[in-house]
Amino acid sequence: MIALDDLQAVADKQRKAEERRSPGLPRKVEVSAEILKSHALVLTGVRRCGKSTVMTQRIRSADAPWFYMKFDAPQLVALELSDSGRLDKVVERSGAGRLYLDEIHELDGWELYVLEKLDEGFRVCVTGSNASLLKGERASKLTGRHVSVELFPFSYAEFLAFTGQVRGRESVEAYLETGGFPRYIETREESHLTELFDDIVYRDVVLRHGVRDVAALERLAAWLSENPGCRFSASRMLKALGVANASTVTQWCDWFEDAYLFFFIPKYCDSLRAQLVNPRKVYCVDTGLLQAVSTRLVFTDALRFENLVFLALRRKFREIYYFDGEGECDFLAMRRHTPAMAVQACIGLETGDLKRELGGVRAAMARFGLREGWIVTLGQTDVYEVPEGTVRVVPFHDFDP
Repeated sequence: MIALDDLQAVADKQRKAEERRSPGLPRKVEVSAEILKSHALVLTGVRRCGKSTVMTQRIRSADAPWFYMKFDAPQLVALELSDSGRLDKVVERSGAGRLYLDEIHELDGWELYVLEKLDEGFRVCVTGSNASLLKGERASKLTGRHVSVELFPFSYAEFLAFTGQVRGRESVEAYLETGGFPRYIETREESHLTELFDDIVYRDVVLRHGVRDVAALERLAAWLSENPGCRFSASRMLKALGVANASTVTQWCDWFEDAYLFFFIPKYCDSLRAQLVNPRKVYCVDTGLLQAVSTRLVFTDALRFENLVFLALRRKFREIYYFDGEGECDFLAMRRHTPAMAVQACIGLETGDLKRELGGVRAAMARFGLREGWIVTLGQTDVYEVPEGTVRVVPFHDFDP
């Protein structure tokens, strides 16, 4: 429960702060303006990747009265859905027809409020730092009434635009080192990334889900951050974590993925059962974050580079597998459950590497009838005509335009 005057004071303060906010680097959110007349725009993504900045850009581009509220403010900790009448009064006073509701997941039952506002003719844009924002019951309530857009830290192209660097190997190496979180690129203060990592682990996982064995969860987060691109099995981690049940570890991994901190890609199998029992490969949302939080003494560029290639694919594809048949292919990207790209990640192709990497992508091409495969490198370019089709060796700066 929150008093009307207190709610108004928070809204007034936040509006002033929003009016002062820099719109930052323009970021593309390709959604039809027509559909947003009747559907809510839902922006999701990891903390501090730029969701609020995109919201600011949309506020500035719309020549209409607007109302803004950021729901993770300490003053709103007591706000409940039952306070929606008071919130409506504050919105009414603003004269706004467009609502921008930042970090809306902090309000339990938020989807009911959004539906009500849509029915009343408001244009609604919301953000949240958790993929579960649109899962389960919430998703069913908003079915047919929302458009969802995922945001990530800066892509390579956005990194170039933000820093003024030119496309090429040198800038890819810089991007591999810093990652794409805007504030870290600006300040290079490593504490920004370590604090961000802790915020995600504790606020988005421990507190949100009431995790009791925090020490074991921390050990899991540390292992995942030190082993990008490695195969991961919950059952094999029990002894190291001191956890009795593999389902607990699996649940923690799901919560990490909901928070956009780690991603787990399964092995492609014809049966769902086989897919579930095989190890998954783990990747992190940002290579700079990996570098900042890992305690690994020898952290090879090859691991981070594979993670970088994964992120380039993940921005375009939601369904990604690894393939392990006659040879292993790092990534099999799917579009509408149909194989679209077979991709290997390799910093440099030495003689021994070429046979292995070429063999893996050819195996995937043969299995799925793909006439083109890709080997992404740090700087090499080549083309191989093989019985299955064409394998293109491309530098990352050409693969992620």
